Amino acid sequence: MVNEELCKGGMVMGLSEEEKLILGRIDRKVRFKYPKPEPRFQGVLRDRCVMLAPSWTGVPYWDVVDLIEFNEPKKFKALRFGYYRKSKGRLIWASQTTLTEPIETFKALFKKAAKEKEWFKRFLEDVLKEADESS
Repeated sequence: MVNEELCKGGMVMGLSEEEKLILGRIDRKVRFKYPKPEPRFQGVLRDRCVMLAPSWTGVPYWDVVDLIEFNEPKKFKALRFGYYRKSKGRLIWASQTTLTEPIETFKALFKKAAKEKEWFKRFLEDVLKEADESS
């Protein structure tokens, strides 16, 4: 069963211990390490939504959408999509490779995909309609 979306400042009653731990990372540093000679980057996790995700393996997963603020080499806000999993009693960040892009890049990608792919446009329309209905 999928939980309702949980966001900082939103619904906090009924959070599982795992969700509390996952949301507890807000306002902490996040690091991006690349193979040499590429530089390392550091930002701050400013907000996060978490949702218990369906599992086909029997191991529980939680999907997250993160808002990360970077200050160097320039100041910008980025989105990151990732997930945690709990295996052998340990909750771990399991997204070693994530799609993390400035918000404007996601806007451009989603706009391009919606123009080129009708199925993606319908997906976005459905999401917005359902978000409006649930508020």
